[in-house]
Amino acid sequence: MRPLFALLLLGGLAAGARATAPAEKANRERERVQVEALDVVYERHKDVLRELNRLIAAMRREREGFQAAPERARLERWALLVSSSHALVPLEERLWREHHAGMKLVELTAVARVIGRLDRGEPPIQNTSGPMLQTQNHDELMRSAHNRYHDALKRETVVFQAAWEQRLAEDLRAAAVASWRRRLFAAAAAALAAALSWLALRRASPAPGQAAPAARLIAENLEVKGIIGRGAMGEVYEAFDRTLGRRVALKRLRAELLASPADLELLLAEARTVASLRHPGLVAIHSVERDTGQVYLAFEFVEGRTLAAFLAERGRLEWSEALRVFKACCAALAYAHSRRVVHRDLKPANIMVASDGAVKVMDFGIAYTAQKSISRLTRAAAWGTPPYMAPEQELGGVSAAVDLYSLSVCFYEMLTGELPFKGPNFLAQKREELYAPPAGLIDGLPAGIDAFFKTALAPEPSRRFATAEALAAAAEACS
Repeated sequence: MRPLFALLLLGGLAAGARATAPAEKANRERERVQVEALDVVYERHKDVLRELNRLIAAMRREREGFQAAPERARLERWALLVSSSHALVPLEERLWREHHAGMKLVELTAVARVIGRLDRGEPPIQNTSGPMLQTQNHDELMRSAHNRYHDALKRETVVFQAAWEQRLAEDLRAAAVASWRRRLFAAAAAALAAALSWLALRRASPAPGQAAPAARLIAENLEVKGIIGRGAMGEVYEAFDRTLGRRVALKRLRAELLASPADLELLLAEARTVASLRHPGLVAIHSVERDTGQVYLAFEFVEGRTLAAFLAERGRLEWSEALRVFKACCAALAYAHSRRVVHRDLKPANIMVASDGAVKVMDFGIAYTAQKSISRLTRAAAWGTPPYMAPEQELGGVSAAVDLYSLSVCFYEMLTGELPFKGPNFLAQKREELYAPPAGLIDGLPAGIDAFFKTALAPEPSRRFATAEALAAAAEACS
């Protein structure tokens, strides 16, 4: 309730109380009606909490069952429970806030009664605060239950998101293996058919100099060479831009992203924003192409490997090499943040290390937007990648600070070969700062490295390094 409105209401109630003693009776009746109405809200809130408690308990059972036997059907039941639980949250919060606002009115009514008696020279009645205390007690119970259930729901949701993403990655790997097998069998069948055809018909080979079939063209310009990977957005191909005479990485968007015009336009708006950035530490976007109902993003081609591939092969990096990669990423973030562009899903898989040693960050905002759209369509939450996310991002907050936190997690992983927060309760571990100081894991790290991570991985953004420049300088000072 706004302060001015409250003062006016209180003044009106007090004036009525001063006028006549019957006004006090009217106030008592008003207070009784208000408390009865709030009791109805309180009981409805308890009903919602009982249903929310049932759903969270069912989520916990499905989680434990899935962790024991990861079956697709159980994961889908788990997803349905997560969706149902989140659907109750707005109703629960609305009831709580409705009760809180009503409690303030009861307090004003009770105070007006006291003022009226004092103005008439009458002593205040000792038991007038009973209904007010009741509503205050109910409001405190509702507030406590609201926080408790929301924390429990958040914990279960974070664990579900990690399980869902892991299963999605496994499905993608299985699809890749199946695709490889299909191609192998198709190639073998084609070779066998060719051999049989040659034996049966004795056909001559093509004359020397005869042209091979034309390579597939996208938008009559981009010559596709072959697939080089898959990601959240879809397949990635190496292609050759015939007009400009350069290699490009061509990302074909997944069908789910094309199904919703609004989601597609949001993604392309992100792509246009990133395309306007020009920095040696960022993988550039050259163009957006449409061909036969498909949409492609043409990126700068980087000859090299992701940081994730390096860590998978080598385990960890030496201090000097890790610091070089870290500082290069800080420079890229500083540039992007100066133009109000936030990555939101920074992790080793989105950091490229080129063959010449150059470090480039890719997919600023684009991969996150794609994951969010796809996860919405599959009824799963999507905020990023849990091990690397800042605590506030898990609760819906997005700012430049989340990129600095994610990059610090990457730096920890580069130095130790391990993630600081291993889950499944990522949010609780980050809030309590439950990670092993790196100096205790790896010998030879510089003095001050533990203090650096104490600040870089602080749960509250206000305690962390404020900018990418400050983050890089603090790491450099450890040397």
